[in-house]
Amino acid sequence: MSSSIGEISVKNNNPYIKMWQREVPSGKRSYRRHFHTRFEITVVTSGSGVYTTERKSYPMKKGDVFVFSSNEVHSITEVSEEGLVITNMHFEPRYLADRGAGDISEGYINFCFSHSPEFENRIPASVSGVIRDNFMKIKAEFENKNSGYETLVKAYLDIILVELKRNHSYFSPEAKETSANKSSLASVYEYIEEHLCEALTLEELSEIAHLSPNYLSTVFKQFSGIALWDYITAKRVEKAAFMLSSSKNELSVLEIASLCGFNNTANFNKAFKKYKDVTPSEYRKNPKSRLH
Repeated sequence: MSSSIGEISVKNNNPYIKMWQREVPSGKRSYRRHFHTRFEITVVTSGSGVYTTERKSYPMKKGDVFVFSSNEVHSITEVSEEGLVITNMHFEPRYLADRGAGDISEGYINFCFSHSPEFENRIPASVSGVIRDNFMKIKAEFENKNSGYETLVKAYLDIILVELKRNHSYFSPEAKETSANKSSLASVYEYIEEHLCEALTLEELSEIAHLSPNYLSTVFKQFSGIALWDYITAKRVEKAAFMLSSSKNELSVLEIASLCGFNNTANFNKAFKKYKDVTPSEYRKNPKSRLH
């Protein structure tokens, strides 16, 4: 069971920072290749379990912090008898992509997509204090919504990201990016977000980026760790999954597919199964299929 804590949206009301709490029932579950286009930070609020990635399995204990870059596979595979409560925060890559010179992401537009081989996804409670404290400050700002809370949410998030870079070996030195390509990719992220459900073309996106189609594809894959069209498809699947999980949404699967940029149900079912491991209908009918 999940409950929203808060979010920050821009322009088209799509959230680019959001936080929610999830209660995960006890028991073992199969390893599902769950991933998403957003950067994820998770704090274990209570209980215990096991988080499994493609590299290893990590114990989950109260106070632990987990960090997953975009497109990094992770899955909760076991929860203790006492259950598990986690608080999740996601933010879009464009949160960093459109930042100015001298910012935390300077030279590192792919912050959201990759980390150094030395970085461990689990940051134990004993050394996660700075991240956890600022994370809880974000939670309090979302809950209270006092004047200026959105500014403080972003300020505390920036502190968390600096902490990851400075004290937890998050970054790979070879991940540098030029300011010109950073600007180009920022415009592409923004355009995709605003026109996600429309018929996008590589030529259209290359014009937005002021790069040739081939070079845009190369740069996007190099610094996002995922092909441009795979990124777009994943974003569309995430939007569809949100609509399918809403108890208030009475649209058919076909209608949702159309609204999320898929031109037929066969393509929609294939893409959804690839990213969610279940069909859209199964995802809608079975809440347990939404747990990762």
